[in-house]
Amino acid sequence: MKLIRYAGAAFLAAGLSFCSATAGLAHHQFLVESFPASKQRVVKPVRQIKLVFEGKADAVISTITLKSRNGLVIAKGIQKQASKELILDTPVLQPGLYEVDYRVLATDGTIVEGAFPFIVEPSLSA
Repeated sequence: MKLIRYAGAAFLAAGLSFCSATAGLAHHQFLVESFPASKQRVVKPVRQIKLVFEGKADAVISTITLKSRNGLVIAKGIQKQASKELILDTPVLQPGLYEVDYRVLATDGTIVEGAFPFIVEPSLSA
């Protein structure tokens, strides 16, 4: 009978640990919107990358990087002040595949990283 009580207590403790771990995830700054969007095919000139997060990203430690298909860094920036938005001005992008990498320090102290591709298509008017 004691074995069943211990097993039940261990199961309950594991469940509470899982709940508290997942509750903490709600404070992380997840990406909720971006321009360009992940896997988007853009025809208009891109001169700025904009990321929007659930909560404010800490200043200075949060970064955004734009890379070309071969991994060459085209533009890189840091967060100048705590904000839900992370914006990177870019040179005019030629047609091709690009990747946006971001690293954000959430207000709860967690670092959230991510990356996504997008494609700049040749303009129909060119």
